[in-house]
Amino acid sequence: MLQLSMFNFFFYWAMSIINAFFPLLFRYKGLSPGQIGIVLAVGPIVAIFSQPLWGIISDKKQTVKKIIILLLAATLVIGLAIFFSPTMLLLIFFMLIFHFFMSPIQPLLDSLSTTFAKENGVSYGSIRIWGSIGFATASFIIGYIIGKIGIQYLWIIYTIIIVGIFLIALKLSDSKAPRKAVTKEGFKKAFRNPQFLVFLIAVLFIAIPHRMNDGMLALYLKSFGAKEGLIGLAWTFSALSEAPVVGIMYILMRKIPLLVLISIAGCFYTVRWFLYSLLSEPILLVSSQAMHSVTFAIFMVASLQYIASIIPREMIATGQTAYFATFNGLAPIIGSSVGGYLMEKFGGDYMYRMGSISALIGTFIVVILFLRERKVENEKQYA
Repeated sequence: MLQLSMFNFFFYWAMSIINAFFPLLFRYKGLSPGQIGIVLAVGPIVAIFSQPLWGIISDKKQTVKKIIILLLAATLVIGLAIFFSPTMLLLIFFMLIFHFFMSPIQPLLDSLSTTFAKENGVSYGSIRIWGSIGFATASFIIGYIIGKIGIQYLWIIYTIIIVGIFLIALKLSDSKAPRKAVTKEGFKKAFRNPQFLVFLIAVLFIAIPHRMNDGMLALYLKSFGAKEGLIGLAWTFSALSEAPVVGIMYILMRKIPLLVLISIAGCFYTVRWFLYSLLSEPILLVSSQAMHSVTFAIFMVASLQYIASIIPREMIATGQTAYFATFNGLAPIIGSSVGGYLMEKFGGDYMYRMGSISALIGTFIVVILFLRERKVENEKQYA
């Protein structure tokens, strides 16, 4: 458990660099917000295909450890190419290759952590929480360091972190239990369920502004004069606020219907993005990142549980894969590219207002789903 917790902790240091500081690096290279949005969007495009591909390879070889080690080695080399790419076209090219190897590591790590937790009778959350702590710690520390030495030296920090993660990965152990693979037939069955399909559409509308914020927040803060240390602190706030809410979700889900919880998170998302459109003081924007707790934390846990409740048990892995393909694939593609365009043409405040509308639409769809389910239940009760 120690090795897995350490891997989660330091892997999310690398994720902090990608999510929080890559946009600043690209801005330093002279790219506009619109161009940065395009560069950030290419990663999720390849991730939609690379995550299932490496998952299938891992299932076929019955090893997660060796696949993660291979992916980390490739990530180190390709990542360095990104730091030294002088043009947008080269950045797009290397970001495509980078995410082909980098993006599958997180789901593989989650798979390894979940299996370990089941086999050893421990909580998955007790392992995964170290990722949140790592992300929060890294965002603050890296932001402070970059503020002192300059974003152009981010590649040194990146190299040290990836090498450290690689060494920890050598100490990991594979699960001995065979894993059920996600299949093409499973996807077909899942998408024949209209309830599941409509829910994924709602997820997409809510996730688009979330992922737009992931890519554009650093640039938005920078436009108001925020330093790198304060920008890193924004991500620290969001990561730290997430943990306690995830911890109490088990209790909340026993007392409140899942779609109601998801609707509540959607309402908070709507308010959150509208609030961002009004604020111009960096410290207030950074503080508002604490709303991550009542938006993403509630939304993610309740959504995964809801998916497990509406599709057959044998297709849960398929349903969750489709959810992550929507939230981590389609949504970042649209959010980054459209968000970058809106910020460049109309300003960050307009971008967040559009994000608020998108979240509201998704929330409305979830409410309709809940009312329809309640109606069906009442009809069955009085039939």
